[in-house]
Amino acid sequence: MIDEFRAYRENRHQEAKKWKEQTGGKVVGVYCCNVPEEMIHAVGILPIRILGDQEEATEAEVHFPSNVCPYLKRCFDQALKGKYDYLDGLIVPNVCNMVRMLYSFSKVVLKMPHVFFLETPEAVGPDSVSFFTEELGRFKEFLEDLSGKEISVEALTNSIEVYNQNRALLRKVYELKRSPNPLVSGAEAQAIVISSMLMPKEKHNQRLTQLLDQIPSRNDALSQSVRLFVSASMLDNTELFRLIEDCDGNVVADDIPTGSRYFYYSVDSDKEPFYALAERYVNKIPCPRKMLVKTRLNYIDEVMNGADIKGVVIHNLKACDSHLYEYPLLKQKFEQQGLPVLYLVGEEKPAEREEQRNDIEAFIEILKD
Repeated sequence: MIDEFRAYRENRHQEAKKWKEQTGGKVVGVYCCNVPEEMIHAVGILPIRILGDQEEATEAEVHFPSNVCPYLKRCFDQALKGKYDYLDGLIVPNVCNMVRMLYSFSKVVLKMPHVFFLETPEAVGPDSVSFFTEELGRFKEFLEDLSGKEISVEALTNSIEVYNQNRALLRKVYELKRSPNPLVSGAEAQAIVISSMLMPKEKHNQRLTQLLDQIPSRNDALSQSVRLFVSASMLDNTELFRLIEDCDGNVVADDIPTGSRYFYYSVDSDKEPFYALAERYVNKIPCPRKMLVKTRLNYIDEVMNGADIKGVVIHNLKACDSHLYEYPLLKQKFEQQGLPVLYLVGEEKPAEREEQRNDIEAFIEILKD
């Protein structure tokens, strides 16, 4: 069943088109963890995370310089090549300069008629939550116009319940991968998380429940590899985790947008739903863009706690300023804890893999000594 989750990313365009044909519903693309997908779900629209592919960004090179985020350049390249032509809309949060630029590029270059710019506060606290609650009112109007349906309190409450169930199931997967004898590898867990960003949530909950029922009887036991923690700016595929596994390592805990940051904290279902969403997405997502170093370090301690980590891999994409700013602080923290650190920075191009392999192999050999 894990193969189904792994394959969903590669077949994501076909699956989204098939869902549209079967349901007559609409699909919108989403950038970043900071978009409250529950609201999109509440009007019957399918939100899918925009991802790039491991191919030359030939079309995007015409529009973007070389010194910008390679992940977002690959995403836009896919759109320019027509891979995302089935989208009915796009949600662009104000999280960094490059993502912000994609709002105008999507309207002017792609000529997408329905693009929403979501103002996401950088600061945390009551004032930011109040501001974002009001901003979600504007988002609500956009979604209702696009879908022709109203977001009722009942529908939003149900969507929050569906998403919280998914988060709880994903946390169970992460507990299995961090256990003394992991039943799920790091690459498998990441593939499951990525598939949850693409698959209808009810379907993902059903499949994940089945997997968790079956996994205790798994007979292809994982090897006792070196236990690693990975912090990264963006990994929109499982290639790095699989490379680490090829080198006899295993990622038993992580701090990445397509991993723990996506699902780690739930929405408080006891509060008014729009306020509760604003509170979760403003205060709980541990993103370096907010420059809240203490909060970030506390979060990392929380996800690492009890995982018996032997070493840390930090992977930053070229031109991701907030993560590059944070690297010296993370390195200092881990080394003070006696954890060796391997630092990788690049563009996630296939040509980089052999150099990364050599570095990872040498790092893991050191950890084995």
